[in-house]
Amino acid sequence: MDNASRGTSRLSALFASHLLARRLAPFSPGVVTAPPMTQLQPDLLIVPPRFTLGISWAEISEHWLAVEVLSRSSRVYDREFKRDAYLALGVREVWLVDLRDRSIEVCTHPGEGRLMRDAVTWSMPDGDASVHVELTELFEGIV
Repeated sequence: MDNASRGTSRLSALFASHLLARRLAPFSPGVVTAPPMTQLQPDLLIVPPRFTLGISWAEISEHWLAVEVLSRSSRVYDREFKRDAYLALGVREVWLVDLRDRSIEVCTHPGEGRLMRDAVTWSMPDGDASVHVELTELFEGIV
C-alpha cells in the first residue's frame, strides 16, 4: 500500500468511527458530478445522511466534505484545479492532505485555504457531530 492510500485509509477510519452511528457514511472514493460532463473523484467524500447507499452519484445534490490526499503525480492538479472545482460545484469544504508537508489545507473559498499542522476538526453542517484529527497520529509511520 502506498503512502497516499495509507493516508486515505486512516482518514476513512477516523471519519467512520464518528459518523456511522449517525447514519452518515464516508464514501471512499466518492464522485461529485455536474451534468453533462463533469465528474470529480475525491479520495474521501462525506455527504448528508439522507443520501443513503444504493442511489446513484448523480442523485446526490449536496456534498459536505471532499478530501484529496496529494501524491507526487496529483499534487499540482489537486491543488490548482480540483480544489476550486469542488467548491464551484457546491462542496462546502475541501481538505488537501499533504503527506510530504505533514499538513492539511482546509478550503471553504476558491483560491484560499487555512494550513493546519497540528490538528483539524470538521463539524457536520447540521451540527450533529464533529471529527477531530490529530495530524501526528494521521501521519505516523508515513514517510
